[in-house]
Amino acid sequence: MNREAGDGKARTFAAGLILGALVGAGLALLLAPQSGAETRRTLARRARQITGDARDRYDEARERVRRARAHRRHLRDETSAE
Repeated sequence: MNREAGDGKARTFAAGLILGALVGAGLALLLAPQSGAETRRTLARRARQITGDARDRYDEARERVRRARAHRRHLRDETSAE
């Protein structure tokens, strides 16, 4: 199989996956056993949780990068001092 055919299959799979997820989410909202207002509140609450989690993970990753840079600078300074 050539590379172009493989890329096309991957795109088709990804498009199908996205379409399936959208259809599934739509059906879940339509068939949910709660009112629209409750569903919107639930979705808003979950979005805030996800946003907060993402912000926390970003802050943690940023701190790890900051520490790694400081450590690398320290090692570079130690090496150049010798």
